[in-house]
Amino acid sequence: MASIRIRFIRTAGLLATLTAWYTGSLFSHVEFGTDRATWIGARLIGGVQERAADYCKPVVEYIYDVPCTDEQLADHLTWMRSQIGIKYDWTDIIGLALQVRTLHRLNEYICSEFYATEMLRIFGASRFLNTLTDWAYRITPETGHLSPLLVGHRVNGKPSE
Repeated sequence: MASIRIRFIRTAGLLATLTAWYTGSLFSHVEFGTDRATWIGARLIGGVQERAADYCKPVVEYIYDVPCTDEQLADHLTWMRSQIGIKYDWTDIIGLALQVRTLHRLNEYICSEFYATEMLRIFGASRFLNTLTDWAYRITPETGHLSPLLVGHRVNGKPSE
């Protein structure tokens, strides 16, 4: 069976640590795995990019393989690659820090918005999280990690970690 690979991480840097602390999360970033053993996600430097498997050294890493159909996986991979080059939404991060969640630019992503937009597109709100696609920018890595689609599908570490 096909699956969509998702990775929630925190790296050792100051910004990642502050992001995780401020959002009350174990994580500072979320991204998708690919059929080429790479990662695609929206990062502060470079926006949406496809990066090598070893581009960073996480201090926290949870990887999930969410079951899907072959058609959903093919659509997912095509969509993700079509998003490469989209800018990072700095205003959304500033809005998160100031708790003014209306600071957001259309057609730009933070990592969790990229993740939420795609999961809503593939699985819908009734399976991913009960939110509107237009509000995907309000999802943080922590709230995205609460998706029931992830339950029982972690592939690294111990389930209780």
